[in-house]
Amino acid sequence: MMIKKAVLALTLLVAFAFDAYGAELFVPDHHSTIQEALDQAAPGDTVTVKPGSYSENIVIKRPVTLRSANGPASTAINAAKKDEPVISINDATGVSIEGLSATGSEVAGIRLTRSSGVSLKGNQTTENLYGIALYDSSDNKIESNTADLNENYGIYLEKSHRNTVVKNSASSNGDRGIFISASDSNTVIGNTANLNTWNGIVLWSAKGNIIRGNKTLRNTYGLVLTESSGNTVDENTSLPNVFIILPILLIYLGILLYLVQKYALKFLYRS
Repeated sequence: MMIKKAVLALTLLVAFAFDAYGAELFVPDHHSTIQEALDQAAPGDTVTVKPGSYSENIVIKRPVTLRSANGPASTAINAAKKDEPVISINDATGVSIEGLSATGSEVAGIRLTRSSGVSLKGNQTTENLYGIALYDSSDNKIESNTADLNENYGIYLEKSHRNTVVKNSASSNGDRGIFISASDSNTVIGNTANLNTWNGIVLWSAKGNIIRGNKTLRNTYGLVLTESSGNTVDENTSLPNVFIILPILLIYLGILLYLVQKYALKFLYRS
């Protein structure tokens, strides 16, 4: 009887630990596609993706962790449907995405809609329309992601509040690096937004945001605030695009050479 009770107690303990930490599902070991694994995952479970290239559009609606086994350099998700985000998080809380590459979407690499408590860390979102986009999504953390080489914006927030955007790269995008639109009380610290075609960081109709310690180098304009008030903007490093500076320097150099020649000729003729 004592042995049976001990076995029962151990079984309950294992079951409790399993429930507390969740199960781990592997792709493609346990499931052939990432979406299949996510559909089978219970809240709190982890879906781990082995190295490889996957052609899918992922939709997440429950609190799970989606991660790569070896990081974004070896684990890429390419949009199967170009007119949908590579990864969509819709009406969800407590989702975590780590170490994946999301590319090839005419919408976004990762898109959050009406979601909160989401963690995006160490992902690579390149060659999409937007790298990472948040709509009506608040209290999320975007950390150490690469959102470079996208057609429009690297990181975009619209009507999204109290998010933390820290230590990301949003460079070499076709329009702007980081765009915060109608979004309040966000913390944007230690990001790199260089070599974007237009602006490094833009605040549009945004209030109470902290913009600190970011690098916005060699954009047309580094940091732009429009119809925005009550924001804290300090310790940022900004430098205009060298292609904007160079024509100005050439103009001044031309004027200087003209004046030198003019007065040199006057001096010669007087002599």
